[in-house]
Amino acid sequence: MNTMKQTSQTPTQNSLLALAGRRDFAYILMLLGVIGLAVTGLGSILFTKGITGWVLMLHVACAPVFAVGLAWVALTWSGHAPAGVVGLLFWLILAGGLVVILSGVLPMTPLCGTDGQRTLVSVHLYSAILLTVVVVLHVSRLMAARRP
Repeated sequence: MNTMKQTSQTPTQNSLLALAGRRDFAYILMLLGVIGLAVTGLGSILFTKGITGWVLMLHVACAPVFAVGLAWVALTWSGHAPAGVVGLLFWLILAGGLVVILSGVLPMTPLCGTDGQRTLVSVHLYSAILLTVVVVLHVSRLMAARRP
């Protein structure tokens, strides 16, 4: 008795489906990081005097999720990046994400001095706001493209 399940998909189709699944998972992982960082970072700036205590710890905990998701998106989407405005937003997310990550990590080192750290924290804030806007635009464009 043959217990193997027969599928109508070729190995190439299975590979493409697996790639699409990894691309979607990478994008969702990056989005979860962005949401966590936006809520803790921008939310604390809007509703409190700044990011401190447990909110800061949550912000720092969300950062690796975003960084890994962004790197994974770069690896899985770059060869299949959409064209037009959606493609431009995709590349802006990658570039903006790199700026946000570097401007968040470099102030923790002694490389820049006090004034450099203040500048990098400001760059981090404004680039994070811009990145959040670009991610929202990208998600809305992707969702609009998937509608029938």
